[in-house]
Amino acid sequence: MAWYYIAFDTVKQFFTIKGTETLNELITMISNCTEFLDVKLRTNEKKILNTLNKDKDKITIRFPMEGKIKTREMKINCLIQAQLGCIPIQDFTLTQDTGRIFRNGVRVTRWLSDFLASCKNNFSALLNSLILAKCFRCKLWENSLHVSKQLEKIGVSLSNAMVNAGLTSFKKIEDTNARELELILNRHPPFGNQIKESVLHLPKYELAIEQLPKYSDTLAEILVTIKLTNHEQLQTKRTATDFHYVTLVIGDADNQVIFNQKIMDSVLLKTGNWTKKIEVKRALKSEDISINLISSDYVGLDIQQAYTAFYLTPKTVGSKAVTNQKLKAESSLDM
Repeated sequence: MAWYYIAFDTVKQFFTIKGTETLNELITMISNCTEFLDVKLRTNEKKILNTLNKDKDKITIRFPMEGKIKTREMKINCLIQAQLGCIPIQDFTLTQDTGRIFRNGVRVTRWLSDFLASCKNNFSALLNSLILAKCFRCKLWENSLHVSKQLEKIGVSLSNAMVNAGLTSFKKIEDTNARELELILNRHPPFGNQIKESVLHLPKYELAIEQLPKYSDTLAEILVTIKLTNHEQLQTKRTATDFHYVTLVIGDADNQVIFNQKIMDSVLLKTGNWTKKIEVKRALKSEDISINLISSDYVGLDIQQAYTAFYLTPKTVGSKAVTNQKLKAESSLDM
């Protein structure tokens, strides 16, 4: 709390977390924080905020709120979502408020993901808090099409031009000819080359999961490998900072956190990959596990994968056993 300079009332509020919170619910909770008490709702702002919340003719926020905007918390929620959605706000005081909300919000969301990392049965909330902390840093939603806005020299208008041209991922930008980029952005050479260069030197990750032949009725072992596919290119030049890292967070169907660790790019740069053997306890609901690699600073680099672990005995549904051919074959090999 002291490290991130977080108010005691904010900490008390987050102690009520159930562990299953969605992105939308976390934003609602953050909008209630003591850190934003200096943001006031003024009468003349309500019209703009209501339009951002619900309007059939304009782009509106991702998670609209019920009814009209009538509280400070609703205003904060609305401004957070407008900023993350790249929705322009033509009002100076609201722009100033948004700046203030994000300065404090970066701190609060980072504290929240660290706080949730110390608990066990809150996989959904932890994953969403990591995603939200990154969204606050990038000022973009995690599924945003405006990935180019994160590159140097590209603001909202140029990233809009990129989106209109269908360049909605780093891969698409990298695969586009430099001269074509300049035409899209109405810029002179070597602007296109500079954009391509910065995308080329962003870290690119690959995730591989393999189940090891050692398993019982209740335990399975998986081998997770994270590969930095362009690690040779990154030896000389990097777009991300030296402090950039990814968080590997794995959870099961019972919302338990199986594994959670930050992996620095500097570690991956040495050998190009990182491997870890992880024990997976069998969940009650299903054998499905969710494996997520979340970048600390960038939208558009994350990897999210579902994986089904195998156990010795087939899963029972009611009183009937569900047999699995692949499982049988694997367990007979094991004997």
